[in-house]
Amino acid sequence: MKKIKIMIVEDEIIVAKDIQRILAKLGYEVHPPFSSGKKALDAVETVKPDFILLDINLRGSEIDGIQLAQQIHEHFHIPFLFLTAFSDKATLDRAKLTEPYGYIIKPFEEDDIRSAIEIAYYKYTKDLEMRNSGNRYAAALEKIDVAVVITDANSKVTFMNKSAELLTGASRSDALGKDIENTFRNSPENTKNIFKELGQSTTGKAGKDGETGVLISNGAQEKKVNISTYTILSVNEKINGTAFVLGSEASLAPTESGADKNLTNFLENIYSHNSFFIKKDSRFVKVNFKEVLWIEALDNYVVIKTQSKEQFIIHSSMKEIEMRLPQITFVRIHRSYIVQLEKITSMEENAVIIDGTRLAIGKSFKDTLMSRLKIF
Repeated sequence: MKKIKIMIVEDEIIVAKDIQRILAKLGYEVHPPFSSGKKALDAVETVKPDFILLDINLRGSEIDGIQLAQQIHEHFHIPFLFLTAFSDKATLDRAKLTEPYGYIIKPFEEDDIRSAIEIAYYKYTKDLEMRNSGNRYAAALEKIDVAVVITDANSKVTFMNKSAELLTGASRSDALGKDIENTFRNSPENTKNIFKELGQSTTGKAGKDGETGVLISNGAQEKKVNISTYTILSVNEKINGTAFVLGSEASLAPTESGADKNLTNFLENIYSHNSFFIKKDSRFVKVNFKEVLWIEALDNYVVIKTQSKEQFIIHSSMKEIEMRLPQITFVRIHRSYIVQLEKITSMEENAVIIDGTRLAIGKSFKDTLMSRLKIF
C-alpha cells in the first residue's frame, strides 16, 4: 500500500523536525517542513501531499496559517490538521471557517499525532464516500458495466464505482483520497505512469503515441482495457479533475457519439461543479444548475430563467446550450425550450407547467420527454 504523504508547515524548526521524526517512525512519507506559509502554498502542486499538518500561528510569514488553510480548502481540497498552542477565541473562530479535520494541541506526544491523523484521514475518506453516496447520480454510475474512476486536480481519487473495484482489485475505502497510481498498484508500472500522465493532460493522451489501451491487473488476472478520459475544467480552464471510463472497445461509446458527449457533460457538471458562470454587465455571475427552471430561444440569443426570477440573456444557439448542460437533468421539449425535468409541476397534452408558466411540447420532442418522465 502506498504511504500517505504528509506536508508539515511549522515555523518552530525544533518542533517541525520533531514532528517529521515522529511521522517517519509511524510509517508516513514526510516532505521536509516549511516554515513559510507562502512557500508552502507555492509548493502544494509540486509536492502533492495527501495530508497537511499546519501551525495556526506562522510568525514572520507573508500569510498566516489560517490564510494558508483557506487557500488549501478552496483550491486543493487536501485534508489538514491545525497545530496550535493556546489561541484566543477570535483566532479559533477564524480557524473553524476553514473546516479543518481537527487540532493537535502543543505540547504533544507521539500518540497524540498518530491518533489525530488516523481519525482525521478516516473521516476525510468517509466524507468522500458520503458525498458520492448521497449524490443520486453516483447510483447510476454504480450500475453501469464499465469502470469509472474520478480524480481531483491533484490526481487524488474522489470516486470509483464497483466495476472499478473489481477491475483493479483496489477497495474504494483504500483508494479514496490517495493518488490514482495507488488504485492501480496491482498493474504494470507502465499502466500507473499512463494514468498519472492522463490525469494532468488536457488532451486525453498519454505516452509518446497517446496510448489509451492498457493492461490492468486486479492481483489475480490481467485484462487489457481501453480508456476514455474526460478532463474536468474550471471556469478559468484550469484542470479541476479527470474522469476515467475503462472498458472494452465495444463497451465504450465512440468519441464523437451523442452518448459520449452526454457522459462528458454528466461527469463535468455533476462531479466537478454544479454551477456555471454567465457574464452579466462587467462581471461573471455564478448560477447553480438546480436554480434553472428552463431555457428559452430568442432569435440569436437564449434566455435562462431561474427560480429567483432573475434571468440571463446570452448570445448562443439552443444546440450549443443543450450540449453544455448535464443531459441527465435537462431535456429539450421544443425547438425553443429546454427544461429541467424536476421543475415540471404538471403536464397537459401538449405542454408542461413550470412555475405557473405553460411551455409548449414540440411533436418531435414529445416521445423523448415521455420516456424521461416517471408516469404511473
